[in-house]
Amino acid sequence: MKTITIKLPEEEADELEEFVKNKNYPSKSEFIRHLIMERLDKTKKEKIGWMILAEKSLNKIWDNKKDNEVWGKYL
Repeated sequence: MKTITIKLPEEEADELEEFVKNKNYPSKSEFIRHLIMERLDKTKKEKIGWMILAEKSLNKIWDNKKDNEVWGKYL
């Protein structure tokens, strides 16, 4: 694993430590790793969702039945 360092104001660091303790996370690192992976996963799902919407929109254009009538004599 690669190590990264973050700096937090003392009050936020204390809140983080208390939160991790109350939620029974094994460590602050584990909690932060979980947040990062959750966010990255959400970003991937958002991208996939947009791609699905785009594909559905484009299918209306691609599946145009009149295209065969118009372009059939040229292709």
